[in-house]
Amino acid sequence: MAGTKNNRRTQYTIQVIKEAFIHLLDTNELSKITVTQICREADVNRGTFYLHFDDPLDLFHKIEAELVDQIRPILAMRPQEQLHDWLKRLIIILKANEAVSRIILANYRDGIMINELFSEVQEQAIEEFKEDFHEQNPHILKYYFSYFVNGSISAILSWFADEEDQSIEGITKALANVLSRSTE
Repeated sequence: MAGTKNNRRTQYTIQVIKEAFIHLLDTNELSKITVTQICREADVNRGTFYLHFDDPLDLFHKIEAELVDQIRPILAMRPQEQLHDWLKRLIIILKANEAVSRIILANYRDGIMINELFSEVQEQAIEEFKEDFHEQNPHILKYYFSYFVNGSISAILSWFADEEDQSIEGITKALANVLSRSTE
């Protein structure tokens, strides 16, 4: 049925638009990508694009929301899993969505969804830091969380940019070692 919101053709069209956009993100800044470029790359007309998205930023936020929805359950598992296993699951998702992950992580302070995600885990992380570092000062604990988040993001972005392309296991081991040694 044409016009049905979730029929296969509609889902295919949305997927093609997203893939075209992600491909453009590999070589262009988000702010420089136009609807015309996306439509040309996806081989759809502008009307089709606007049927599903308001503008490239709306498309980006919807892709960001999908990525966050994949990550959220992994963050909830953290207390039950070893740090290495938890990080590996997270990194697999980020690598599978590398183009979007790179943009989101590089600009995470501007991302509504990603900041919401960090705020969900901040309280839990701070409780763990209290125990691991024997620290009660809320300002110091906040600094630890900032270090944990910013250091991890920076390492993952460096990994994405690395020409040698270290394996998922390699970056996971490196991050797990640094993070677990920080608490010793």
